[in-house]
Amino acid sequence: MSAPPPPLSGQPAPVDRKLMTPRDRFFWWYSGALLLTGPFGFVVGPLLARRATRKAALRYPVEARAAQARDVGFTWWQWWIMTPLTLMGAFWVFGLLSGLPMFLFVLYAHLTQA
Repeated sequence: MSAPPPPLSGQPAPVDRKLMTPRDRFFWWYSGALLLTGPFGFVVGPLLARRATRKAALRYPVEARAAQARDVGFTWWQWWIMTPLTLMGAFWVFGLLSGLPMFLFVLYAHLTQA
């Protein structure tokens, strides 16, 4: 193996990046999506976290592999934040679904009114 070539003039030196671990990335996307989009965060958060993880792996494959190797799981404070957020989101979904039959009935009544 040969040494990497020296940087050209005007080019910045390579930066040693320390990427977020996949579970940290999931935590931030999931929590933010639940707070900002309500019950849709159950779907949006994991999808955006997966997308961000894929983009990081494509842009910085070596650093992404190192971040994945560093990943040991969620920390205690992440569990303490995700648990109430998940419960709040579940109650929100329950509230939406329990109001759906009445909403559909009122909508039907208005649309069929002569």
